[in-house]
Amino acid sequence: MTQHEWIGESRGIRLRRYTLADVETYRRWLQPDQEWHRWNGPYGNVITTAEADAACARLAGSIEDGTYAAASPLQRAAIVTADAPDDLVGTVSWHWEAEESDWRRMGLAVYDPALRGRGIGTEALRIWTGYLFATTDVVRLDYATWSGNERMLAVGHRLGFSEEARFRDAREVRGERYDSVVMGVLRREWPTS
Repeated sequence: MTQHEWIGESRGIRLRRYTLADVETYRRWLQPDQEWHRWNGPYGNVITTAEADAACARLAGSIEDGTYAAASPLQRAAIVTADAPDDLVGTVSWHWEAEESDWRRMGLAVYDPALRGRGIGTEALRIWTGYLFATTDVVRLDYATWSGNERMLAVGHRLGFSEEARFRDAREVRGERYDSVVMGVLRREWPTS
């Protein structure tokens, strides 16, 4: 078993730093034929194999040269279970929505469809949100999804996020129209214990 740097744990779900051992698993999950792409932004372009390879090369390079571990806060972390801490099951991340106002948008993906519906995403987002509030001065955090991804909307509701925006009929998925939805939480609304 690999020695890991843990970010946090909740109800048997853990977030940890990526390791070089994760890169090939991550590459496999990024491939365009993976089912999770049907739920995670399916209105956008699915990553190509070449783009997956490039993303994995960047991740491996940043792990090797130490820039990944030096980032504070981390921009991406691995989701694993307490029972299998070496097995990558998903990813949490954040990116700038507006750096000048410290507005960060989070991302969450649980890759294996057999693991969905077990609370992994809820606990991963709970840990990640707490981590970002603890390691930054950010006032708000949010994530965007689409109205057809009912599980992702439910994750936010369970964690106390508010629906902050709904853009009606803004996303087309598999020939049908859905709303684009932004779920957000303010620091003052987030439980500290």
